[in-house]
Amino acid sequence: MKDEEIRKKYQRDDENDLRGTNVGAMDRFIEMLHLHERSTDSHISSIAENFEQIDKVAPNFTIFQGDECFFMHNFNVYQISENANMLVASHEFGHGVLSIVNNTIVPEDYGNVIEKAKQHAISPENKEKFKEYIQYISGKTDRKEERTEAEKGPVSDIISSIFQLQGLRIGTSDNICIFPSSHSREYYYDEEKNQPNFENIFDEDFANYYSLKANNCTQEIETIRSLFGDEFISALNSELEKIYERLVAIKKIKFYRDLNHPMEQIKGIVISSRQSEIQGINSLEKVAETDDRIIKETEDEISE
Repeated sequence: MKDEEIRKKYQRDDENDLRGTNVGAMDRFIEMLHLHERSTDSHISSIAENFEQIDKVAPNFTIFQGDECFFMHNFNVYQISENANMLVASHEFGHGVLSIVNNTIVPEDYGNVIEKAKQHAISPENKEKFKEYIQYISGKTDRKEERTEAEKGPVSDIISSIFQLQGLRIGTSDNICIFPSSHSREYYYDEEKNQPNFENIFDEDFANYYSLKANNCTQEIETIRSLFGDEFISALNSELEKIYERLVAIKKIKFYRDLNHPMEQIKGIVISSRQSEIQGINSLEKVAETDDRIIKETEDEISE
């Protein structure tokens, strides 16, 4: 899809448009797509090059401009700031791709994948390396090299998702290592069911992995592989390949619009609503403040 075609479909110059103008956001969005096209991963580059297929399955896809990036699953609303960090923008676009193309369906065995990834990290042969990396990524180490933005962002949150925590206690009780990027315990773990929330875990893992792939963060991906094993990487690669194959199939299909279709009705809601009203319909996913429970929730194996 050419830049001018994307602008014609999604850009809004009229200040009277209820959804607000989004020229700066469109500049950044198109820049992001071009970045993805240059990804060394053929699936990522193909998804970016075939962006027009998104309209077939999500005719209500709308791009807003704001101070932060997010994707609203219920309405297929993607918000991007005009100076958005590309790792963050790619992460939120990854949410959108997974939601629109695959409805964020969690693979059947993903619970086992997460448990095996965790056990790989804390296994006797890997535990010391893992503990050292946790201290490094949390900024509690004497290592001279600087943490990359990808480590402080996607890699950090992947660790958070696998342990369903915002940090870990390493060794002594006062050595609490807080991840620079994470989600709350409540977001990753369902206390009522006493089990991980695999839908949220998978959604974030895929978006983080998509961002790393889209930004050619090869070193950080290999770090994840080293920490959590090949099976974890393979599961995310498999989902990426599945999405690519579905987009290729969609490309061959001609869609006819049904004005009574629920998607068209949702499109009407989005187009006829102000940005602030859309945001108010479904609360955004926020990272909760770290609290004292982190000490009690830390896995005992890590502290030994």
